[in-house]
Amino acid sequence: MQTFEADISHFNPSNQFAGDEKNPVQFYIYPEQNFAKTEAEGRPIFQDTEYIRIFNSKDNIIERPVRDTDKRRWPGQYNAWKAGGESTPGAAGTRLEHWPLMTRAQVEEFRYFKIFTIEQLAEHPDSLNGTIPGIIRLKQLAKAHVETAKGEVPLLRLQAQIDAKDGVIAEMQAELKRLTKLVEKR
Repeated sequence: MQTFEADISHFNPSNQFAGDEKNPVQFYIYPEQNFAKTEAEGRPIFQDTEYIRIFNSKDNIIERPVRDTDKRRWPGQYNAWKAGGESTPGAAGTRLEHWPLMTRAQVEEFRYFKIFTIEQLAEHPDSLNGTIPGIIRLKQLAKAHVETAKGEVPLLRLQAQIDAKDGVIAEMQAELKRLTKLVEKR
């Protein structure tokens, strides 16, 4: 008899979309024909409709109108698209073309497999091993890059605080010089 063991601590019933952030999606506007208005006007009438393209795999792509659940599943991508930003599959993260370790050819090959960011590469299943030369090493480097970036967050926050305080000190020094000159003139 087979058994299945699971760690119940990882189950979160309030987060029904856990893990979906790894699934690349693209939001876009599609000119959909309004058949009722077309019939009434006697000519083709189209309306802009929000659509989503979900890349489950390179051969399994779903395209359909956006639903409210899509907005909750991928809030980052949807909000960036609505704000006028880029809406490409897996847009959240560091784009592969900005990673110095990648050649343009590798970026294009990964694009074919709907991998657009370092984070997607780090989390991608091993199903691509053997399809792209050097993918195992690139995946290891991507994982290391993501872990290093996570460790740098506290340092970046601290540096931002130091920079802000340096700005305040520079303003105070400039004001002190101005006041000193006023006192010397009297």
